[in-house]
Amino acid sequence: MTRDEFIQAKAFMQADISREIELARLPPGSAEALALVAAGIAPGGGNLLAALGLLCYTEFGGKLKFDVKKHNGTSSASGNFNAFFDYIGTDYAAFRGTVNVYDIFRCGLAHEYHVKKDCAIYMFNGGAMLGIGTEPSGKHYFVVETYFRDLLAAFDRLQVDLFGA
Repeated sequence: MTRDEFIQAKAFMQADISREIELARLPPGSAEALALVAAGIAPGGGNLLAALGLLCYTEFGGKLKFDVKKHNGTSSASGNFNAFFDYIGTDYAAFRGTVNVYDIFRCGLAHEYHVKKDCAIYMFNGGAMLGIGTEPSGKHYFVVETYFRDLLAAFDRLQVDLFGA
């Protein structure tokens, strides 16, 4: 992947997730929200879809940065996901040490359209430090806005790692 292609992919990611976050911010009864209703579309952002996209972008980042391979030489989706998830930050790596994030979250959303364990997917940060975690009750959570912020920072570092700027 060239630098220009990387920048374009990062811009698509940023535009798509930002759009969902901004749609979720629309006040009920606003002209924009009413226009969506008139078009037969429920107002709000796609929190589950955004979470799935962010987890897929995590795997994509891992492929670019680490290119983890299986013994037969093919790409390791889980290996690339896990390596880049850890690259997002040490708190993310510590969480992954306690939970199989790839299987429960990424594969759950991608293949079963729900997280495989009890989980709430929030669009906005309700005080969570990480974009993904476990509440004291044992219920998992995913916060799109927070994970997005942290993933973008990781992609900015990745751009420097890969292309120098």
